[in-house]
Amino acid sequence: MKKIIKYLLFLLCTSAVLPQEHNYKHQSVKHNFSNAEKWAKMFENSERDGWQQPDHVIQSIGIQPNAFIVDIGSATGYFPVRFAKVVPQGKVIGVDVEKDMVDYLNDRAQKEGINNLISILGEFHDPKIPEPADIVFICNTYHHIDDRVTYFKNIKSKFRPDGKLVIVDFRKGDLPVGPPDKQKISPKHVIKELEKAGFVLTQHQEDLPYQYMLTFKLGDY
Repeated sequence: MKKIIKYLLFLLCTSAVLPQEHNYKHQSVKHNFSNAEKWAKMFENSERDGWQQPDHVIQSIGIQPNAFIVDIGSATGYFPVRFAKVVPQGKVIGVDVEKDMVDYLNDRAQKEGINNLISILGEFHDPKIPEPADIVFICNTYHHIDDRVTYFKNIKSKFRPDGKLVIVDFRKGDLPVGPPDKQKISPKHVIKELEKAGFVLTQHQEDLPYQYMLTFKLGDY
């Protein structure tokens, strides 16, 4: 029962897409996240901080105070709000496919006086990034994306020349949090897919309790 509850928490901390099969070109199942206010209590649960270690993740990325960061799968703002605080001269855009989540995060930014953070509505095949970014960040969401090689090929133009793509997702194995093992994607497979899409691995970290963290740059055109 405890594992089931933690898995439900995981689902609520990610975007609204869940793969039916582990075939990498699956059809997606849409979940109803229409009550963002209710889900926020789970997304922002302090228990998540213990295994997600957001401060460590942010420090590992090496973010400049004037950076432009895009968070794909931003939900209620777990990472975007934190990013906004470390880029006082920069800006953060959260992207989600659920309008209720987009509205919630925009309301949250306004209420908390976070003037350098906005959220936008993306599509399942296109995050609609409006301009080239310094960092595109995807946490607990990579394995929900359909046809990933094409998806990432299509957003290469949305990186500045020295831009970074950062992927954080769950390691395979029987873990107390995260999706079932059959739905996880190994870092080796992520690296292979993104190399096909035209990215080059620059850093592979395994120092989070249950997750790996991969950093990529654009490959040569």
